[in-house]
Order: sequence, then C-alpha cells, then structure tokens
Amino acid sequence: MKHSRISIIALVLMLVLSASLFAGGSSEKQPAQAAPAPARQQSKTITLAMVSPWDSFIPFETTSSYSDVVLDLMYDKLFYLKADGTYLPRLATSVDVNEDSTVLTFHLREDAKWADGEPVTADDVVFTAHLYTSPSVNALRKNNLEPFAGFGEGDGTLQVEAIDEHTVAFTLREPTNVDYLLFNKFRDFYILPQHLLGDVPLADIRNASYWASPVGSGPCLFQSQISGERIEFVPNPYYYQMNGNWEKFVLRVVPTGNLLAGLMNGEIDALAGNVGSLQLSDWDMAQQQPGLVCMAAPSVAYQYMAINTQHLSPAIRRAVNMAMNRQLIIDGLLQGEGVAAYGPVAPNNIYYNPEIEEPYNPDGARAILAEEGWDPNRTLIMSVPTGNATREQAAIIIQQNLADVGIKTQIQTADFATHLNKVRAGDYDFGFIGSSGSPDPSECVINFNPDHMNNFSQLTDYTIFETGDKGGHVFTFEDRKEAYDEYQRLIREYVPFAFMYFENILYAHTTRVEGITDVQDYTQLNRDVWNWTIVE
Repeated sequence: MKHSRISIIALVLMLVLSASLFAGGSSEKQPAQAAPAPARQQSKTITLAMVSPWDSFIPFETTSSYSDVVLDLMYDKLFYLKADGTYLPRLATSVDVNEDSTVLTFHLREDAKWADGEPVTADDVVFTAHLYTSPSVNALRKNNLEPFAGFGEGDGTLQVEAIDEHTVAFTLREPTNVDYLLFNKFRDFYILPQHLLGDVPLADIRNASYWASPVGSGPCLFQSQISGERIEFVPNPYYYQMNGNWEKFVLRVVPTGNLLAGLMNGEIDALAGNVGSLQLSDWDMAQQQPGLVCMAAPSVAYQYMAINTQHLSPAIRRAVNMAMNRQLIIDGLLQGEGVAAYGPVAPNNIYYNPEIEEPYNPDGARAILAEEGWDPNRTLIMSVPTGNATREQAAIIIQQNLADVGIKTQIQTADFATHLNKVRAGDYDFGFIGSSGSPDPSECVINFNPDHMNNFSQLTDYTIFETGDKGGHVFTFEDRKEAYDEYQRLIREYVPFAFMYFENILYAHTTRVEGITDVQDYTQLNRDVWNWTIVE
C-alpha cells in the first residue's frame, strides 16, 4: 500500500506531536559517558549493534532478550534452536528420550572447554541445574526446570544425574514433549562452570566476584564493558567450532535511528536482529547502499500490550482489543513488513487458530463501553519502554484508537528495565512488551501463570495457563493442536494481552563480514558468531 504511505506517516507524526503535549512520566536522561574510538580502528574487529542495554551478566537473574544477546556470546547452551522448529547440536551432540518420555539424556561434546582451558563436563550441567532450582538462590529463571522431578523440593533435590563425564540425564515429573522442553525450557539454559562457582555458597552466588569478569564456554571471552554502552570480547581460544577469523568482538548499544548511519560509516558491522533491527524509514536507503547486505526476514517475534486484569473487566478488555487498528500500524509504521497479531502464534504456524482474530471494530467497542457504563473521564496509564521506535509510535496510534472510542490514556515512558519492573508490579493499565517468540506455541504460556514473575497482566485465574500447559504434555500433533486451539480461544475471551503485530526483521550487515545466515534464528537466542568472517 505504498500509495498511502505519505498520508499515514503524516498522521503518525501528527499524533506524535499531539501526544507529546500530554504524555507524562518520561524517564530522565542520564549524562552520556565518553564513547571509545570506533571499533574500525581494529582491522580484525566485528561490531554488533542492539538498541537497548543488557541488565545482567548472571544468566538466571534476567529474562531480558537484550541480556540474552550477551549471555549467548559468553556461555554455551545445549542446542542451537532454529526458527523453523528444528535444532542443531551445540554443547550437546544429541538427546535421547526413553520409551515413556520421562527421561531426557543429553550427550555432550568431548572437546568442549571453558575459556580457561578446563573441560566442560556433565558435572557442569548438573551444577547449573541445581543452581537454577535452589530455593537458596530463588533464580528468576528457575521455572525453566519446573517440569523435572524434584523441582521445588529443596537444594540438590532436582533429579539430574551425570551418567559419565559427557552424559547427563534429566528425569521428568511426568511424560513431556521433547520439542516443548528444548524450545521453551532449555532455550535460555546457559551452562555455568562448577570449577569457578562451585565453592561459593548458593545464598551468596549473586555476589560472587566471578560475575565481574565471567569465564564461559561460549564463543566469546569477556574483556571489558562500559555499562549500558558497550562490551568488548575476544575469541574463546578453546571454542570447539570457531571458524571465524575475528580477533575482537564488540557489542554496542545504538539507538534505532542511528543504526543505518553506523553501518554506512563503518562503526557497526552487523545488527542484532530481533533486538537491533533497522527502522522502516531507513529501509529503502539501506537497500541502495552498495556496501550493505539487506534481508527482510520473517519472524516469530511479536509485540503486545499487556492489560492489567485487576483494573479492567473482561468486557472492557475486549473493547480495547476491538478498538486497535492493527492494519494502520502495519501499513503506516511497518510499511507492510509484518502481519497482524491476535495471539502469540504466528498466522503461518501449523498451530495457529484463526478463531482468535478480533477484527478492527470501533463501533463494536463503543457499544461495549456504553453497555458497561464506562466513564470517559477516567484516564488509564499506558507504560511504554524506550528503545524501540516502532513500538513507541505504535503506542501513539493505539492511544488515538482508544481515544476514538472514548478511552483516555496517558503515555508514560521509561527505560526497559524500569518499565519491566513497573509492569511486573502491576503499576499500570496498559504495558507494551515484546517477545522473541518461538516456533513452539507453548512459548507464551508461562506468562499466564498467576505464580510466575512474568504474569504481566496480574491474572489470578489459572484457566489460560492450565489449558496451554496441556500442549507440553501430549505427544501427537492432533492432541497438541486441540490444546493450543483452546488456549488461543481463551486468550481472545479473557484478553489479558492485546497482541499487535509480528514484525519482519529488517536486517543489514556490511559486506566486510561474511558467514551471517539464518537471521530469523536470532529470535531463538542463537547467533552463530563463530562462523562470522572478516573480508578485507
């Protein structure tokens, strides 16, 4: 719909200006530290850019996709997960499942080593699993191992066993689908070194000196950081599949609007994909640059607006869902590079249930609001994180959509970490969040568990969670499809989240770097930087 692009973008800009007059709660800008010299001074340096900073080097202390970029560079994971639902060996060469699907046995590479030269063994995997699940640690990602026997029963009770130096077995509480486990439980399970952390009391593990300069078994070895701005790495000299020729790897935080300029002037070599994608206003120009390789990659990543279910009734939440003009966002902001989202499952996924779709219907929304006796003078808080320009502009369009049906909102912006804490605490009415998604439809289920830290919508009812959870405990496609169809139907009925869009990854890298493929896999927290090669 290119013929309407100018008018739509003009509308968006007008809304941006009008919204700025009454938007509140903006976070204060901190003084910027002096930036180091551009990485291009190092001929064997690759610089990767993402748009927001990491919040932790501790793998079990974060759920941020920005931190996962850092963690995936430093630490190893069992498998390399792909966006098409398949997986490749990484630290594990294979996984066996016993006949009744209650034991997973991972076979580890025999040549894997930590960056200090010590071998990676099954004991490291066992140590990590016990650390994640220890009540003494109370890890944010402890629920990664919730399906396994002994979870929650105390320190050392998880039933995970080193069979030999390179074989480790996990016993499940009940039969569970292996794809569900790999894509949703082991996706961000980063293996930690027992020989460096094993002597630290678990209650003190967060304060270990190790985190100041972590030594992992991933492709990159940490060297230094300027907090919130950049991290410098060198290659792990012992990494088992290092094929690249780079000598330094730099991760930089760069605002979305500066990404293209950074690529063109040589300060950036590549983008981080789902957490570092070109803005649409730069896309045409980027494709015209002879020194850039550009790819528009379909993505399972999605954006949604969490709705505080303790503040708004199901009927009002449905009116909100009906009032959202998703196609305006896709045509105007995404320029067609995306599709509407009505739930966490992409429309081209085999598990997609089209019954979840809620067409744009402002008249229907107004009728519901009138029937419910909505007070048009009530102002709702719309919490929006900074760092993703498209999402910020989408919030303004949705603010106008809601105003058109009689719902007043005030936009409050903050950095992502502050915003996330606010949403988790329920100090909001509408909260904008993104997810890297998954080919497996169980990815979002945990967010509907009233007991989970990511219960952003403040649900107290377990119905959505329990229904979606069934999909991880059945084994045929037909049984899983039945469970996930009902799960998606319940999302439309309850509307804890109003989903917005699946956005294509507008990716670019310089011709100076080769070996970058499968950008869509970045949504599964995998970047094969060990294959990236500098061509001079």
